[in-house]
Amino acid sequence: MEHHPMNSTFTFALVQFHMRMYRLCMSFLSSGNMSRYIIIITICLLKALTSFSQLDSSEATVSAPKWYRDFLRESSFVPGYSVTQIEDQKAWKWECIGPNVRPEELNPGGKAIPAYAVNRGNGTGRINYLFVHPTDQQRVWACSPTGGLWYTHNGGKHWHTGGTDQLPISGVSSVAVNLQNHKQWIVATGDGDDQFMFSNGIWITSNAGRSYFNINGNDPSTAFPFNQYEDATFIGEVVCKPDVFSYAMVASNKGLWVCEDIFGGKGNSWLARVTGRIRKANQKWKRVVEGNFYDIEIIPHPTESENIIVAAGEKLVVSYDGGSSWETMPQPEYQDPERYRFLRLSVEYSPALPYFLQVAVTCSEGATASKSGESSIQLFDLKTKTWIKIKELRGDVSGMNSTRARAFAVSPKDSRLMLVANVQPIYRSLDGGRKFSKIEKNQMHDDVHHIEFAPDGETVWASHDGGVSVSYDRGISWQPMDVGIGAANVFGLSVAQTEKHQVAFGGYDTGGNFLRDEKWWHVSWGDGFETITSPEDPHVVFTTMQNGMIQASTPDGNFEDARSANSKSEWHTWIRMHPVDHNMIFCGGTRLMRSKDLGMKWEPIFDCKRQDTALYSVYRYFMSPAHPDVMYAYVLDDETKMRPQLWMTKNIRETHADSVKWTRVSHVPIDGWIMNMSIDPMNPEKFWLLYNRFEADGKIWYFDGKKYLDKSQNMGGAKCESMATDHETGRIYVGSNYGIFTRMPDDKKWTLLTGLPGTYIKSLDINYTRKELVVGTFGRGIWVGALLR
Repeated sequence: MEHHPMNSTFTFALVQFHMRMYRLCMSFLSSGNMSRYIIIITICLLKALTSFSQLDSSEATVSAPKWYRDFLRESSFVPGYSVTQIEDQKAWKWECIGPNVRPEELNPGGKAIPAYAVNRGNGTGRINYLFVHPTDQQRVWACSPTGGLWYTHNGGKHWHTGGTDQLPISGVSSVAVNLQNHKQWIVATGDGDDQFMFSNGIWITSNAGRSYFNINGNDPSTAFPFNQYEDATFIGEVVCKPDVFSYAMVASNKGLWVCEDIFGGKGNSWLARVTGRIRKANQKWKRVVEGNFYDIEIIPHPTESENIIVAAGEKLVVSYDGGSSWETMPQPEYQDPERYRFLRLSVEYSPALPYFLQVAVTCSEGATASKSGESSIQLFDLKTKTWIKIKELRGDVSGMNSTRARAFAVSPKDSRLMLVANVQPIYRSLDGGRKFSKIEKNQMHDDVHHIEFAPDGETVWASHDGGVSVSYDRGISWQPMDVGIGAANVFGLSVAQTEKHQVAFGGYDTGGNFLRDEKWWHVSWGDGFETITSPEDPHVVFTTMQNGMIQASTPDGNFEDARSANSKSEWHTWIRMHPVDHNMIFCGGTRLMRSKDLGMKWEPIFDCKRQDTALYSVYRYFMSPAHPDVMYAYVLDDETKMRPQLWMTKNIRETHADSVKWTRVSHVPIDGWIMNMSIDPMNPEKFWLLYNRFEADGKIWYFDGKKYLDKSQNMGGAKCESMATDHETGRIYVGSNYGIFTRMPDDKKWTLLTGLPGTYIKSLDINYTRKELVVGTFGRGIWVGALLR
């Protein structure tokens, strides 16, 4: 169980600090040491004063459509608002119910999880970056771009959360560790690879994540840039000098940045950390090179005392004098640069091959959501400043995607031992990249993002869309090593009305997952989206995959029954069960399909092109138990996907499908993505409408039958993506990246229930038996909390 009762950046750490001070005070008082007690009280007062100033899981060529991936990225952007702007907050108790261990395959080799997919689709969530301690390889840090940071001190036998739940943005793209103090880290927030989570800059902890301080700097002229609207910052890697932790470098899409003193002249003493002086410091950042950068390597100079520093991304830059000056190197040759203008160079350095860089050259039409070109392995000679092409990664190698260009590693003990990956599997070279062999033994989850050798040259770590795996034999065989990591990207969830937790959810990258009898199971393959659990029969459960693929539970508890609605569904499959008639289910797409026998037979009740040739797809639809014959359909337009239409029927249960009649709601308040709707229980012509917006207005509207009323008051810069209505009380819950907003319909303001991680909340459901709200986060799994009554 994880419980963070407050969501303010520093409150949780402050409470912990005061508890420690209280225990110390009691100890000192009991020993009669009044002078020490006075010192402690003084420090507590100082601290209080300073505390008020944070599938492609199928084949490599199969993916979501560009408009959908663009939607996911656009919906993730939030400018630099603070949760402290929300006046009406209430600390709330939440419990994480996982998955924090890899869900076990329910029926491996069956229809829902075919033999070729076993253990290639299950997992605890996407991990994009690893840091292995160079002198103690039992210590490893793992970064989720949406969920945050985890660390292990026993070689991955168990992972601990890195405290990033308390940050305003939980996602972490990379971490730098003080080699002299393994409790002191710097984290770069966001998703620097695929841009699914924006960044709000750089943070430091000196106590293994119990508290964090922002080190972006507070002077705009020297601060690290982030949260600029329509020009968001994405950080690839943060690195500190091995012998000077206070000297930090950041590779980003805004260039290569350096801060020569991350403590801002405030020192690194115990007193400075306890009194929060780091927080008050003005860190000064300087952009030393413009461009788009991802990776930084620090290399011992063979003759000089200063290290060589290399930064790579769309170009290669080198400092031969420890960062004092920088030189741009020649570009490598690669195929079709006119088409594949986005170049990403990923650099590895092996001491076994001094003065040479081994580089994975990847390219694509754009930074994200675009077609990739041919990748290659090349050498760069730091003396002559010339390139040597070793291998085109095609034919016997699957190639590499530019957003997974860290899936490339070279042994520190043997420069000829090289590993590359993209989707499946790991490819291994024993001759420096000239020839690769395919490694099939105990392969891991699809979509490998990072490969990292440990200092011994034998142990290799890999991170992927399912978590973390390790090899102890130089990359030949692999095993999962991610107990404790809870980074699931949850889309749709549904709960059974039972005393015990029973939850089904669709996970981006990890398919359909099912919690039953306190154990997590992986029940269907591919990307997972919406799910259904029958309110009257907990054994009736549906999960979905991309493009309308549906898996139904069977009487023996498996999910082997495939039921396609043939609706020409979008990548994100939207299914729902009728709120009263629990034999009736629906599936969206270019045709909205209805089944009256739990998916055995289907019939169209709304055809986009027949209704209006300008329509594209019924993306979502909404019902209410108070009005069982009413449905609202949210329809995308064919041209932009951003001009929503709402259509309504009052006879959704009509016997004959052709008799279901639809009328278009005359207008919607604004263009943009509609995330959810709640129908007024007293009048089906009235409803609440939720938009995905970061602006302070226009997030949530109430239609009173004649006009739309903006009900976004006091929600600040929150990004809202989900909504649920308690049908027993009428209370509304809205999930946001700040937490859960709630109000009764007649209330004037929203109350923010704090304590959840700083991730997006994609789905909500209510267990009326347990009186709980169940929350699906995009990056931190499933959480539950009591209903507000």
